[in-house]
Amino acid sequence: MNILIVGLGLMGASYASGLRKKGHTVYGVDINKDSIEYAKEYHIIDDGSLNPSDFINKVDLLILGLYPFDILDFIKKYHSSFNENLIVTDLCGVKRHFIDEAISLTRPATYISHHPMAGREKVGARFNDPNIFKGANFLIIDKNNKEREINVLKELAAALEFGKISIITPEKHDKMIGFTSQLAHAIAVSLVNSDTEEDTNAFIGDSYRDLTRIAKINRDLWSELFFSNKDYLISEINNFEQELEKLKNSLINDDSKALKDIFVKAKEKREKMEK
Repeated sequence: MNILIVGLGLMGASYASGLRKKGHTVYGVDINKDSIEYAKEYHIIDDGSLNPSDFINKVDLLILGLYPFDILDFIKKYHSSFNENLIVTDLCGVKRHFIDEAISLTRPATYISHHPMAGREKVGARFNDPNIFKGANFLIIDKNNKEREINVLKELAAALEFGKISIITPEKHDKMIGFTSQLAHAIAVSLVNSDTEEDTNAFIGDSYRDLTRIAKINRDLWSELFFSNKDYLISEINNFEQELEKLKNSLINDDSKALKDIFVKAKEKREKMEK
């Protein structure tokens, strides 16, 4: 395929690097000229430009590696260049707030959204690594899409060596992401910010390190993700607070059985995820 990736950050550049290695022709666009030059110098892309119009008519697939609030603005600006054979997709971490309008604005091209469940706490093309996708979950967002565009995304997932592919609605996506991704980031941030000591680093082990890795957060991106999905995220925070309250109360009440029951329940649920 001929592919255009708009946004050569960590994810966009990792997509580009992996897809080019699998024989696809990959063009890159970014607002940062240095990112384009880096991607060209290290053969992450075949060619690049500050102007998407230089490539839109040459490609079969347009991948938007943009922040949530920028996706519709991009489509509105460039949709006049879209043709009926073009498939447009995004890899954004939220869906409901823009997907219906994106589908409408993209016509005569076809819009189908997806979400790669992988990433790193780094920013920029120089941190690109297609290996982060190996075995990861790949979510396809279905809004009455046809087999053709679903198969194109499956081909994309196979080229990047993703693992399980799931086809879900935007609502199901945002609800699950509110729990598995956004709540996890909220907990990590809150845990780090609850630190009251000056020498915590001297006491850090694997538990703290693993739990707080994702607290090295991109403030601009994640604030958009949180606000775009705040209804589901607030609900998940409430559920988490209830579970934490149960644990706290078992300590307050010196209730060893209740505490052990909480541990057993968590252990069993976590082990089922590994089967």
